[in-house]
Amino acid sequence: MREAHIRDLIAVVETGSVRAAARHLGLTQAAISKNLSALERSFGEQLLIRSAHGVEPTEYGRVVLRRARVIEAELRKLDEELAELSGKRQGAVSIGVSSTAAAILLARAIERFRKEWPDTPVNICSSTPAIAVKGIREGAIDFAICPAPPSLIGEDIQTERLLSADIAIIGRARHPLAEHATIESLVPYQWIIGARNSVMERSLTDAFREHGLPAPSILIQRDSFNALIHLLMQTDLLAIVSYPSVQEFCERGVLKLIPVPLKLPPMVQCLITSTRRPLTTSADALASEFRRVSRHFRR
Repeated sequence: MREAHIRDLIAVVETGSVRAAARHLGLTQAAISKNLSALERSFGEQLLIRSAHGVEPTEYGRVVLRRARVIEAELRKLDEELAELSGKRQGAVSIGVSSTAAAILLARAIERFRKEWPDTPVNICSSTPAIAVKGIREGAIDFAICPAPPSLIGEDIQTERLLSADIAIIGRARHPLAEHATIESLVPYQWIIGARNSVMERSLTDAFREHGLPAPSILIQRDSFNALIHLLMQTDLLAIVSYPSVQEFCERGVLKLIPVPLKLPPMVQCLITSTRRPLTTSADALASEFRRVSRHFRR
């Protein structure tokens, strides 16, 4: 399996056709088809099939594609790290951050990083833990700052606790429960949750059950923080979130901390990396800045 084979397989799957991949890569369709045929011969299995949705990977193809993306990412990182060593610093750092990390760590860490690495691009993805861990495994991101549910963590993933953040129940500024709420008064309302079967959802459900109440009605599961804010602003939905992620919106009078006497465990934010792939020099430098900044928030 050659680098060109990996490149062409990924391009065809991502663009949906050999023609689109050829146009994207600036190659001929014949050259790409030849590389794909050679790749299939080397494995002795069909890797791609044509469907109504374009070219899609077979079961074997999906396995090869997953590994191919990791290999491509590693080759790209190798080129970037060699460029860094030569003084060119042409590499980029890609990270995933939770809304909590974005709110209280990101700006300070980036500002410190910029002093030593002013020309290094940083790609930032707003991530749920599942998206972040998947990205790390595939080599799409270097590291993530977010919760690390045990169900997502394996021998290939390393976690380092950075800080914990208070959990709160949030609604719109003029929510019916904005001034006074009891645990029982929460029952009629529907909820937005960041991830199903998460620590926060389980904590909320357990708290309801401890008071003899039915499980909360989870109406919406969202990955987008923007979606959370706009839904809360325009509806009577409630959300359970880390308070630092929405503190600014509460202070500006857009959202409201619902004053309910409900004790919920804090959300732990971790630095998540791969045990099988070392960070580049620039990525390691940025991770170190997140560690330094997080010390101000530890408790």
